[in-house]
Amino acid sequence: MKNGTCPLCGAREVYSGAAVKGKSGMHQCNTIPLSTFFAAVLDNYVCGHCGYVQSFIAKEKHLAAIRKKWPLVM
Repeated sequence: MKNGTCPLCGAREVYSGAAVKGKSGMHQCNTIPLSTFFAAVLDNYVCGHCGYVQSFIAKEKHLAAIRKKWPLVM
């Protein structure tokens, strides 16, 4: 979806939340917990045609923390 095309329906009407401020609000609504005090902020992409949503980790350092802490799916 980062390329502007929805992988589900093929529409070229994708909106990015990457530049939205306050993504990690008081309810941590746009994050994945990494520990008691830290969370990985997400960048969301939404298809304006079908509503499909994809989320991506916004910061490389948070992605590295997930690689260390989460089990790999095989």
